[in-house]
Amino acid sequence: MATHKAWRLHAPDDLRFDEVETPAPAPDGVLVRIEAGMVLSYMGRVLSGAVPYSLPPMPFVPGTNAIARVIAVGDNVAHVQSGDRVFLSPHLRADVPDPEPPQILIGLTATVTSDAALALQARWRDGVFAEIAHWPAACVTPLIGLDDRPATELIGLAKLIVPYGGLQRAGLSGGQTIIINGASGYFGSGAVMLAVAMGAGRVVAVGRKREALEHLIDAFGPRVIPAVVTGDAAKDLAVIRHAARGGADVALDLLGAAKSTSTTLSSLRALKRGGRLVLMGSAEVPLELSFREMLANDWEVVGQFMYARTAPGQLAALAAEGLLDLRKIIVTRFELADFKRAVEAAALMHGLDLTAVVP
Repeated sequence: MATHKAWRLHAPDDLRFDEVETPAPAPDGVLVRIEAGMVLSYMGRVLSGAVPYSLPPMPFVPGTNAIARVIAVGDNVAHVQSGDRVFLSPHLRADVPDPEPPQILIGLTATVTSDAALALQARWRDGVFAEIAHWPAACVTPLIGLDDRPATELIGLAKLIVPYGGLQRAGLSGGQTIIINGASGYFGSGAVMLAVAMGAGRVVAVGRKREALEHLIDAFGPRVIPAVVTGDAAKDLAVIRHAARGGADVALDLLGAAKSTSTTLSSLRALKRGGRLVLMGSAEVPLELSFREMLANDWEVVGQFMYARTAPGQLAALAAEGLLDLRKIIVTRFELADFKRAVEAAALMHGLDLTAVVP
């Protein structure tokens, strides 16, 4: 087709459903037909300019992750072919021999605004809220063994891929005890789901809302142990340690837009000696670490942005082998033409909810 429909942001709060030209794939590109695209909970704030992101040059198509079907591939692409079902990841790293290659999130932001990153973003500016997308081959993963699943089920992979990167960085092993801080949130609930699927012996779900945490127990079974916190550091530490039976092996922090790091520190202090805390949340205040405590306990605190290039394929394999039941994720779908309603609905998501647009 010569043209297709796409939502494009022309200026803050100026979103239009445009008819745009369908490109031929670049040598390192893949042209796909979108089957389902995930809507971030804060997409409305991105579109209004309320989030201080380095957005692509306007007009651009927003949207990060999707399930899609390959239409055509560039001359240099060999790992997928026309007709393949694929997962689109927005995390693009330049393929250059540099220890710190520029990276962007397609359809969303340049994480560091170097000249190289902005050039990468200018080339790959358009996201998934469209009938058709042109995507860099490096961010296209074939979904092997999942061709019979509906796209609105497979889009659950988009909710899980970020926490999966955190669990991989934590080095979670079968039988271990893990603390998930922010467990009732959008990504935190996904982390609980994944930790159970990956064989954690005990998943300590930390959050403030008991009912939300109990929903996770109902969904994923008795290995999920709730730890209801209040912000009182001493009491929260006792609650988390009790839930962990004295101490956890690893912890993952996915608390979004936190005004306090109190429960993050309580999660750290609930680790066994030699434990690791992985930070993937978005606290708005510094994390104050004690040198004395860190040294005495051999703790490790690491930051993790997104996930390894191979992670989407590994995550999809868990679903294909029946170790991960994506049907546990509650997907609300909207037609592409109703994208603005989808953005409003996404802002109300909690727990295992996911909002998707379907062309």
